[in-house]
Amino acid sequence: MIQAVNKYTSISRCKLFVAALLTILTISSCNKIPVGYLQTEDASFAPDTMYAYRNIQPDDIHLLEKSPWTSLVIQGVAGTVPINYEFAGVQAKEGGDAAAFEKAVNAGHVTVQGGIVRVFQKAVESIPNGVYTLSLRVYNEGHSAILKDIITVVVEEDQPIAADESDF
Repeated sequence: MIQAVNKYTSISRCKLFVAALLTILTISSCNKIPVGYLQTEDASFAPDTMYAYRNIQPDDIHLLEKSPWTSLVIQGVAGTVPINYEFAGVQAKEGGDAAAFEKAVNAGHVTVQGGIVRVFQKAVESIPNGVYTLSLRVYNEGHSAILKDIITVVVEEDQPIAADESDF
């Protein structure tokens, strides 16, 4: 009878040891897992160039509704939500002025929200014609990436006249 009790006691101790070991390993491994993820390797705008004009056609929505010039939503970004976007820098060429563009961003006349770039007419009025290549910062909890030269904004003087269907 004593041998049977000792046999069961040693089995119980073995089970208790294994359970304690598994618990310790589980708890310690949980602390090493980073919060969330962020993948930006395939990030892009399609199209990757947007145009804004100083002189707008009288029937254009940008004039009638004071709508901003707007990109499509960025593609190829995946991660734990919420994913945030912000302006990270600009390079200017062909007559553009990077400092003036940054001033327009700081004034709220150029915004980046939800992966969409918006250029309001007040920005177009305050920056010279030129080509502006923007870099954006995308981030979420614990992760961040700079999307260098991800979209181009071209500011031109005159908006092209849209082809009328009656011309065809």
